[in-house]
Order: sequence, then structure tokens, then C-alpha cells
Amino acid sequence: PALADVCAAHGADLHVDAAYGGPLLFSRTHRPLLAGLDRARTVTVDLHKLGWQPAAAGLLAVRDTTDLAPLAHTADYLNADDDTDAGLPDLLGRSPRTTRRPDVLKAAVTLRALGRTGLGALVDTCMDLAQDLADRIEKTPALDLRARPVLTTVLFRPHDADDTTVAAIRRTLLTGGRAVLGRARADGRLWLKATLLNPHATPDDLDQLITLVEGSAHR
Repeated sequence: PALADVCAAHGADLHVDAAYGGPLLFSRTHRPLLAGLDRARTVTVDLHKLGWQPAAAGLLAVRDTTDLAPLAHTADYLNADDDTDAGLPDLLGRSPRTTRRPDVLKAAVTLRALGRTGLGALVDTCMDLAQDLADRIEKTPALDLRARPVLTTVLFRPHDADDTTVAAIRRTLLTGGRAVLGRARADGRLWLKATLLNPHATPDDLDQLITLVEGSAHR
């Protein structure tokens, strides 16, 4: 809301990149985290994380359809004016991807099958898993938690490890097929990044992850 206020005060349009957190709109519990999103002129959402879609399934939402005008292109062999006037489908007018695979269909099928309530339940589960993992890390003396998670990403690292060791732990777990962890730099230090996106993960899975990281740190 504060950013929206600043934009309004200066007559600037607000664009929100809600690539990761946008699907929180499906959750009645966590939707308030997106307060002020309705004041944006344009919003982008990437459904490949908390929408469980292919990586290319991104969406651009606009308040005013005239904002899409820059995407309008004419190619005589694809969308000649007389064909468009006659009612033939305008591929370039529907998507800049034209004849590429229609990933939006998969998103539409998911929404049709699960609905907002079903997707919201999956989002809630992943959010709860992130909090659960953070709780377990805080109770593990050998690990440090960067901060309580806001979405489903948890940053943590072995307590006495340097950045070189943290990077090596991540590579060891990845190349050994044991765990896929990201990496992020914050507070001048390197952190392991666990992004909880599998709603079928269990508390035992979280414990195993902690055990793997602890074991790798002591090698």
C-alpha cells in the first residue's frame, strides 16, 4: 500500500511483479499479504511455483486493455487486417508467443479442476510447511535460520560454516541426488535456500533434509 501511495502522489503507474507471491490470492488465510495489489495498473504472475504449472506459464494482468497496445503487431501472413475483420483468429493479438505451445491451457485446466478453493488449500499447505521447517531449524543448535519465512522460502545454514562450506554442501547434496537446495546471499553471507512447493511433503521429509545438511556439514 505504501508504494501505491507514493505512485499516486507522483502520478506514476504502479506495476507489481507478483511472480512468486501472486497465487496467495487463492488463499483466504494469506491473501492479506497482498494488500494493495488491487491498486496496481499492471500485475505479472508466474504460475510455475505456487501454481504448479510449466515454467513458461506466466500471466500479465492489466486494468486497462489499452496497455496491451504495444504488443499489437501485424504480419500479413498471420493476421492480415481483412482476415481479422472477417473474424479469423488473430494469433498475434492473443499472445506474443503465437504458435508456441499453449501453456495457458494447462493453467486453465488446473483452475477448472481445482478451483480457487483447491489451489488455495495447496498454497496454505506449502506456507505451513515453510513455517514448520523454520520451527525445526530453530530447534536445531547446529543450524542458523536467517529469518521467519514470509512465503515458502526458508534461508538457513550450518552454524559454524563459512561460505565455501555452505556452497560445497549444496553442491554435494545436489550432485548426489539427495536434495535440491538453492542459494542466496543476505547479510553478507551465503545461505542455503529451501523453497517448499510440494504440498505432499511430510514432516519426515523436513527432518530428513535437516539431517542431510547436518551430516554434510560434519564431513
